[in-house]
Amino acid sequence: PEITSGERNPAKRRKKIYLDYLQNRVGQTTASVYSLRGTPEAAVSTPLKWSELTLKNNPKNFTIFNIHKRLQKTGDIWKPVIRERINLAKSIKCLERSLKKAERP
Repeated sequence: PEITSGERNPAKRRKKIYLDYLQNRVGQTTASVYSLRGTPEAAVSTPLKWSELTLKNNPKNFTIFNIHKRLQKTGDIWKPVIRERINLAKSIKCLERSLKKAERP
């Protein structure tokens, strides 16, 4: 409760991380990596490199029809995320330090 909130409005949760518990239920649209989206072009939820985050890019560029070609070209850029383990306790401590710094005038 000190660092997280279920409050959707950022102004009301003030410097807390929003936990969207409503996404964890049947019928919600949260997508996993490489999952199909319910779009006419069959978009695929695709991890991107930082350099690909541009206004020219469009979700329609990543579909069931071209994802295999992309994977052959770029490889699975999500793979290191799965391979590497994260120390959650250490991450929380780091976040707490950041929040304390942000509270200072």
